[in-house]
Amino acid sequence: MISANDIKERKFEKAAFGYKQEDIDDFLAELIVEFEELDAEREDLHNKIQILADKVREYRSDEDALKDALLGAQKQGHQVIAEAQEKADEIIAKAQEKAQILIDEATVQHEAAMEKNRAEIAKEKENLVEAQRQVSEFKKTLFDMYKEHLAMISTMPEIETDEQPAPAYNSAAAAAPAPAQTSYEEPPTPDPFATSSFSARTVRGAYESRFTDLQFGQKNPQGAAEQVTEKEEV
Repeated sequence: MISANDIKERKFEKAAFGYKQEDIDDFLAELIVEFEELDAEREDLHNKIQILADKVREYRSDEDALKDALLGAQKQGHQVIAEAQEKADEIIAKAQEKAQILIDEATVQHEAAMEKNRAEIAKEKENLVEAQRQVSEFKKTLFDMYKEHLAMISTMPEIETDEQPAPAYNSAAAAAPAPAQTSYEEPPTPDPFATSSFSARTVRGAYESRFTDLQFGQKNPQGAAEQVTEKEEV
C-alpha cells in the first residue's frame, strides 16, 4: 500500500516535452494531504481498537459482553479500513487517468509540431532548389549572349584607309616656272560599304539576326540598320 511518505520521497526524472513540474508538484501535494488524512484516520482507528482490546481484557469476566463489543469494534474497524482503501484506490485511479490524458495530449501536440516542421523544411528545400535553378539559367543566358557578342565583333572586318605620303620639297622644282594647269577630276574615294561582303543590307541582316531578340542596350533595334541604309542611299 502506498503511504504519504512514499509519495514525498518519489522523484521524477525530467525529460524534453515532459509535463509541467509545478502541476505535478501540486498534484502530489494533494495526494500527500489525502494520504496523511487516511493515515491519521487509520491510526485513530487503530488506537480505538487498542483501547477496545484493553477493555476486553479488563472485562474478561463478562465474556458475552466482551465478545459483542469486540465483534462490533472489529466490524467497525474493518469497515473503516475498507472504505479508506476504496477511497485511496479511487484517488489513484483518477490520478492515473489524468496523467494518461496529459501524456496523450502532449504526444499529439508533439507529433503535430514535428509534422509542421518537416513540411516547412521540405518547402524551404524546394524554394532553394528553384532559386538555384533560376540563377543557373540566368548565368547561362548571360554567358551565351556574351559569347554571341564576341563572335559578332570578331567577324566584323577592319576598314583600311589609303593615305598618300607628302611629296618631298624640291628647291629646283620650286624655282622652275609652273606648268600650265590642266583641269582634272579627283578619282572618287571607294565606299567600303558598297562591297558585297560589307554592304548595308548585309550589316542590317546581321544586326537583326543577332540583336532583334536581345534588344541589348537599345530601345529601337532597327534604328542602326535604317541609319546605315540611309547612308548608302545618300
